[in-house]
Amino acid sequence: MLSTLRKMIGLFSLKAPGRYQSCYHVLSRLAKIFGFRIYSVYVTWFQDHEFLRIWSDSKFYDGRPDNIEDRKFLLFQLSKAVNCVEGDTAECGVFKGASSYIILKTNKDSGKMHHVFDSFEGLSSPLPEDKVSINRVFRWQKHDNRIPESEVRENLKEFKNVKFYKGWIPERFNEVADRKFSFVHIDVDLYQPTYDSLTFFYPRMSAGGIIVCDDYGSEGCPGVKRACDRFLDDKIERIIHIPTGQGIIIKSPCQE
Repeated sequence: MLSTLRKMIGLFSLKAPGRYQSCYHVLSRLAKIFGFRIYSVYVTWFQDHEFLRIWSDSKFYDGRPDNIEDRKFLLFQLSKAVNCVEGDTAECGVFKGASSYIILKTNKDSGKMHHVFDSFEGLSSPLPEDKVSINRVFRWQKHDNRIPESEVRENLKEFKNVKFYKGWIPERFNEVADRKFSFVHIDVDLYQPTYDSLTFFYPRMSAGGIIVCDDYGSEGCPGVKRACDRFLDDKIERIIHIPTGQGIIIKSPCQE
């Protein structure tokens, strides 16, 4: 702690790049003291020009540096990676539409249809599998994260290749039962809708297609990890746990 204070005082006598390095050191130490982490000084993802062009043009970007989200950048990268994979895209649990915006923008020239499934009434009722075991996180309740369909439609109105399916998961999945998929984003926070989404979309994924489970590594959404692990227990694939908290499933070509 004493060395950190000395470095803070010394900041005022430094010039760039020394000041930048020292600032990073001080902030990293302070973050660690309070149980937080900050990104490495050397990472460059938040300077990616293509991603910044897409994100800054959206209604979801407010101009603040901390509004350049790592999870959205990963969606951008993965969505690009399956651009040539056969099949539509989909999102289960759309909230305000930011993730769907990234998926649609990234695949705008692919001709793929994007399917959005949401109750637009918030979350369903949590089950025992969703019970959190630590005190520092919130407890989900039915109808949390409720966003009107009209708001999401407004946020995605520039896109013609998007379809909305209002209803509790998995009520309306049967309407796309004849489709193949290259990319599916599951962000429903709870055990049962996560498991139901995987059960439906997994067999309809093209080889090389990607499923992203948004809250696989979240302490606030333990049901998501339980659903993913249970579903994949007898499958050839294994989930890739990303430091952002997301979990990635890449459909193996070995089964086709």
